[in-house]
Amino acid sequence: MQTVLNHWQSRINRAEAELAETFRFQNKRPAVVVVDSNYWTFGDLAAEIPDDYYSNPASALRYQLSKIEKHFENVPDDDYIPFLHPWFGTGVLASAFGIKLIYNPKSDPAVDIATMKHPEEIDALQTSLPGESGAMADVVRTMDYFKAHSDLPVGFTDCQGPMATALQIVGYDNFCYWVQDDPARIHKLMQMVTDALIAWVKFQKARTAQPLTGGSYPLSIKLPAGFGGVWLSDDDSVIMSVDVYREFIKPYNEKFLAAFGGGCIHYCGNSTQNIENYATTKGVTAINNFTLDNIEAAGKIRRALRDNGVVYMACDFTPADRRLEEYYRELLKAMDGADGLILASYIAPAIALEKGKYNAANRDRTTLARRTFELMMKP
Repeated sequence: MQTVLNHWQSRINRAEAELAETFRFQNKRPAVVVVDSNYWTFGDLAAEIPDDYYSNPASALRYQLSKIEKHFENVPDDDYIPFLHPWFGTGVLASAFGIKLIYNPKSDPAVDIATMKHPEEIDALQTSLPGESGAMADVVRTMDYFKAHSDLPVGFTDCQGPMATALQIVGYDNFCYWVQDDPARIHKLMQMVTDALIAWVKFQKARTAQPLTGGSYPLSIKLPAGFGGVWLSDDDSVIMSVDVYREFIKPYNEKFLAAFGGGCIHYCGNSTQNIENYATTKGVTAINNFTLDNIEAAGKIRRALRDNGVVYMACDFTPADRRLEEYYRELLKAMDGADGLILASYIAPAIALEKGKYNAANRDRTTLARRTFELMMKP
């Protein structure tokens, strides 16, 4: 077993204290997290990605540990807290409902196109016991290896929320039609997916000895003790109307959060139409938002969340070099203060964010991480 926690414990203690202060809205500057040790492969240079990352737990462990070790060498003063993640893309729960995952070389597993044609097919959906269907078995095998070979905490795998998983199962167009044509069956689907997600996360937490109401790392930012034990991805809220979200999505997010003492919701892009829905979701303690360089929308959701005592994590893959300094200057101004604010930059050497688009790039991970940290720490 590789024992690494003692070497970093004092730094981890400081980061945990700073994050807890931020969640209590008592921080004087934004908490800053540089995620250059991301567990996914999107945005990594192909030459750096192991060929067997998704087939060999030992390879996954080496790759994640090497990134974590380099982070501590190069960015020693941010609020990143190390953990291991059994990552198999965003469709693990959907795969338990029979949805196919596609494994392309050196790429994150992707969800195949939904094949459902009629709402009555929802009645035939079945799930087996947690850990036994689809890619769940791969997750379990990997987390068991991580637990046996490292003393770092092991988080649960990517947590697509009820909406995201439902869309993967029935398809986007069908969902949008069926909320109008057969709302009862959509509610049935959402209930089924929510129950399956709760059971799956409980199974993983028991397997990795993580507390039910703690041990959550929404996109690599640890939730402090007392602020919930889960997170969920809610990316498709950006295309949902206020009314559809309020009726078909929000109640199921609340049920999921309640099962674990609350937690964080993530989405990418602009969902300002759902500001009130997010700010009033029971159990939500933080919103993790990849702004996609939409500073105006980020400012709106940030202010609404602060008024409701919800932490805002302003996140993005690192902008293009020519945009980098201007981006953080604009973002910090739009955030209108530091209380309850976390800034996070996700270092992806092979891409560069610019005005809502990801362009191909080839940058040095270490140089980019250090520069980004300096800019986020500016007063």
